[in-house]
Amino acid sequence: MAVWSIIKKSGLEGALRVDAEYYRPEYRENEKIIIACGYPVELLDTLIYKPVNGFDYRSFSNLGIPYIRVGDMLSGEVLYREAKKIQISADEIKKDIKLQVGDILFSRKGTFGRVAVVEEDFSNAVISSEIMRLRVKSEKVNPYYLSTFLNSKFGFYQVERRTHGVSNYSITQEDLLRVKVPILPIKLQMRMTELVKNAYLEHEKSYQFYLQAKQMLLTELELDNVDLSQPNYHSIYLAQAQKVNRVDAEYFQPKYDKLIEHLKKTGKTKLLGEITSYIKRGVQPTYVKDGEIIVINSQHLGRYLLNIEATERTAYAFWQDSKRARLQKKDVLLYSTGAYVGRTNVWFEDQKGIASNHVTIIRPKQECNPIYLAVYLNAFPGLQQAEKWATGSGQREIYPEAIANFWVYLPSEESQTEIAKLVIRSYEARKKAKALLEKAKQKVEEMIG
Repeated sequence: MAVWSIIKKSGLEGALRVDAEYYRPEYRENEKIIIACGYPVELLDTLIYKPVNGFDYRSFSNLGIPYIRVGDMLSGEVLYREAKKIQISADEIKKDIKLQVGDILFSRKGTFGRVAVVEEDFSNAVISSEIMRLRVKSEKVNPYYLSTFLNSKFGFYQVERRTHGVSNYSITQEDLLRVKVPILPIKLQMRMTELVKNAYLEHEKSYQFYLQAKQMLLTELELDNVDLSQPNYHSIYLAQAQKVNRVDAEYFQPKYDKLIEHLKKTGKTKLLGEITSYIKRGVQPTYVKDGEIIVINSQHLGRYLLNIEATERTAYAFWQDSKRARLQKKDVLLYSTGAYVGRTNVWFEDQKGIASNHVTIIRPKQECNPIYLAVYLNAFPGLQQAEKWATGSGQREIYPEAIANFWVYLPSEESQTEIAKLVIRSYEARKKAKALLEKAKQKVEEMIG
């Protein structure tokens, strides 16, 4: 059944927009509610300095400062530890993109409308050209309230309304500056500030708990005692290459053999294939906007926990037809195609989900704690073996049959449990942070609407 609405010529915004999409009823209703909210309303243009787009840079490095791109941003959070590194600072760039604590980052292109406040820990970062830096100039608003408002439905609908494009949407600085912002009393804004700052602290706690878990594992492994230095050259017998059907030098690097030899000396190792009941890739998903089922693809696997907020969706019917890719609680998920082959997280959620064809699902048997296994695979011993077994030059791949050949160190049940407990605390802190950000957003929406 067709749905339409009629706009009088007097209701058109001059010659700026005459496309039907701009005048969708929900957008018009959204702005009516803002205007009638009972608080003073000002354009964003009056509250901030002129926005600044970031800097386009492609020379990445293993070390350096974070280069924050759209994929590193969530609503209310910047995944600065996940960001690529570059060997250039904001001071060396002619464009004025240097960040300050309290600046607001706004994703303007692609996944547009994600907003977060700059904190001390990543104030040295450089932002990409697809991110705008917003800096508050008015005493009427503070950055934590403003960012929360922009993340709320009242802010996002205005941003979405003003985007341009067909498949790759974006918003210009001029259009963003026309967003209407209700000016809540400073006392109410400070409530948002407290919630958002507490969320940031919980995110930091989450990372520290995971770091403790990884350090506990590495300490037990005593890898500091292993010489993993590489010789200038190394030779192997033809029979060795024929046995594994590999002739590339990367697979036969001596450091891998040294690492595995050290692991085996503990007397507590088994092949992954021996301690698992299931190692299979997911399936190519059919994405459905606003679908009921979460889809986990490789880009959602984070440095230590899944980035559930960034996931896309599929339909329930697809989940029913994709038994092989259905996720079970505490499934171990391994990044199998692309730049971060070997990165591993755990599926902690109680809701239905699907793994994409670039993610491998691993289910260990009872002798191996799945959360411990994920930490092990995501730590140095697992990542090194992923490098060893990965194939391809431009697009790195690792397949289930190769993953089954990983050597896994199995400490006592007590040690596995202690490591797993820390990861659970990490997950719970991350969950609390998300709840605090959601609470701040809900409070803003309640006050306005």
